[in-house]
Amino acid sequence: MIAFLIGAATVVAAIFGWRAAAIGSTAAYDDRQSISETIKVEQQRIDIGIAVVGDTREHTRYLADYAAAAELENQAAALAAAGSGAAAQSNRTEAELLRATATERAVAAGVFGRFSVQDDLRRPTATPRPFSLDERAATRRAEASTGLDSPGKLDPGNWADEAEGIRDRINGLAVWSLVLLVAVLLFTVAQVNSRHRPAFYAFMGLGVVALLVGAVSGFTIHFPA
Repeated sequence: MIAFLIGAATVVAAIFGWRAAAIGSTAAYDDRQSISETIKVEQQRIDIGIAVVGDTREHTRYLADYAAAAELENQAAALAAAGSGAAAQSNRTEAELLRATATERAVAAGVFGRFSVQDDLRRPTATPRPFSLDERAATRRAEASTGLDSPGKLDPGNWADEAEGIRDRINGLAVWSLVLLVAVLLFTVAQVNSRHRPAFYAFMGLGVVALLVGAVSGFTIHFPA
């Protein structure tokens, strides 16, 4: 009986060790995924920041062109008041062309979506379109997550949490394996005291309790996938 119990405790402890090694490789994989996605997230954030800075620069250029067009309109009004109708019309035409060029360039640079400014592309408004830094950053993030070369939704924290959870399971299996080794020790002491019945049954009982607690707890708490 003692030999059987020692063998059972040893086998269960070995199973726990095998399970810990098996899920340990999964934890290593999750760690690699977490690090990889963290790098990708940071790179994506940098790329989005650079893109938004470029959009801001292009919008500033767009505003400058609109300011120049407004100045041409003012000069056209002064020329018309002075009786120079042809020169005034030339200024208005140049101002309209300048606004159209500024709008097309801003759309080409990605500052405005082409479908959202179709009316401006056909006939630019006299006043510049507003530009929101937060909205542009949100748009760039959406474009980065839905593009054909996008890595998809990145969540390095989830991989890290899974790896941490697996490590907790490994530590738990190690604890229950230690309990099983204690059971082996108690069974051995019981065998040594086989001639002294009170000590034999005491150590035997403690060993059985340790075996049951370690095996049942390990299989039900930390062993499952």
